[in-house]
This record gives sequence, C-alpha cells and structure tokens, in this order.
Amino acid sequence: MAGVSTDTPAPAWPGQPDPPVNPRRRRWLLAGLVGWGVLLLVLTVVSVQRDEPTVKEQRSIAEAVPVVDRALGELVAAAGPDVAVELAERQVRDDCELTVLRDGATLDATVVVRAPEADVPVVLDRIAQRLPAAYQAVVRHSADGSRHALRADAGDFVAVEGGQRGPGVLEFTVSTGCRPVSGDPDDRLVPPLRPAEQDPLLLLGALGATEPTPPSLIAVDCPGGGKVWTARSAGRGVPAGPPSALLPRPAGAVVVADTADLYAYRSGPLSVVVESGDGRIRVATTSGCPF
Repeated sequence: MAGVSTDTPAPAWPGQPDPPVNPRRRRWLLAGLVGWGVLLLVLTVVSVQRDEPTVKEQRSIAEAVPVVDRALGELVAAAGPDVAVELAERQVRDDCELTVLRDGATLDATVVVRAPEADVPVVLDRIAQRLPAAYQAVVRHSADGSRHALRADAGDFVAVEGGQRGPGVLEFTVSTGCRPVSGDPDDRLVPPLRPAEQDPLLLLGALGATEPTPPSLIAVDCPGGGKVWTARSAGRGVPAGPPSALLPRPAGAVVVADTADLYAYRSGPLSVVVESGDGRIRVATTSGCPF
C-alpha cells in the first residue's frame, strides 16, 4: 500500500538461504542465555548453603522416628559409665521445603553428655568408637584443641552431628532432614517415674525450689534391651546451699561437675543434673543404658 512501510521480511523462495540474523538480536539472545545460566548457578549455590537436605524417598517424620530413637540409644550406651547423660526435648521445625509447592518439617533429637572439661576429647573419641560400624562415625579435633566434632550416619537419611558446645558439655543431634509430616512424632509411650532419688520433684523440694513444673518424660530403647529415659522439672528459687551438700549421693557416684550453677553426677545407670540461675532451678534425672 502506498505510503506504508513494513519490517516484515519477504518470504524466502524454496532453495534460497535463510535471511541473515540481526547481529544485535544475536547479542541480546546470547546475553539472555548467559544471564539465565548465571541465575541458575547462583540459586543452586544459595540452595546448597541455606536449604536443608530432603529425603528422596519422601518418608515421613513419623516413619523416621524409630531410626532416630535407635541412634539416641546408641549414643547413650556409647557415652559410657563415667559421664552424665540427658535426653533433651525434641524439636520439630516446619521451616523447610520439600518442593517449591510443598512444605516439610525436620525432627531434631538431642543427647547432652557432661564430662570433666579435660576428658571431652577422650569421651568424644570413645563415643565414635562404640557407635555401630555402619554409622561410619568420624571425629575431628582442631589443631589448637579448642574444637571437637563428630559426624555419623544412622541410616535412612538420618544424620548424627555433635561436638563440644561448652566447657565439659557435648551435644549430639540426631536429625531427620526435611520430610513430609504425617502422624505425631512425639506420640511415644514413656515409663512412670522411678524411685525417689530419680524423681526430679523430690530433688527440687530438697533444693528449696517452689512452683515446680509437672515433670516431662522422654524414653527410647537401649541397643541391648531396656530403655533409657529422662525426667525433668524446674521451679523457682535459689538452692538453699550447695546442691552437692543438699542432695543425697549414692556411694561410688562419679561427680562430673560441682559449681555454683551446675551440679552433675553419675551413679551406675543414673545421671542427675542440677542447673540454677536467673531465679530458677532445673533438675533432670536419666536412667541410662547398660554398659
């Protein structure tokens, strides 16, 4: 049509070569491809550094609980008879993603081991050696002796990581990784409270604490049979004196810590831990696995 121009190229006849690609368009296309590749690389690096691993088989947290419990029992048994042990309360974190459109959760269960400060490296090595060979436990000690860490694989995508978390304190966390949530991972049977020396409420009373919280209980199976369980409670107040003087201690008990804010001992399978500070007293008693 007269007076009208168009940028549409004329159709090529059969046998004619394709019209040349605009060099400017080619540069933009190449730049776009490079930019997309860089973006994918950055997202991959960020994901590896920040996102938690997910379980390919998509086994739920409830299905992983038996593996977690077995690892906890193995850790307690491996710790030995001369340290104070405690099963910490479990944590379920729902801050991970299975896929872009599906959220998941992670179950973390922790064993706390208290030992004399100088014995921490030896205790860590002992635990690694006594764990099942299938766990492939590896221990690393820093050159200056200030850091000690352990990693192991409990199987079924359940990881064990731990190390020194303070003077004389070792913590080991058994983690499921990011999984679908199904059932109640804390729906486990626990035994009743045992004799008086294992009842945290009676120990809190002897320490002069008031307004004690109801005892919480957690238990898992020991590798050789039986159960390891922890009972804990807390109350208000300040110990009326040194806990070591206020609480009866069985003959032959191994005192692991005896300071103003921490008292811990081990007697056979029984561990007792007393912590105080900020106007509160916390007591945890644990019946450990046979050794």
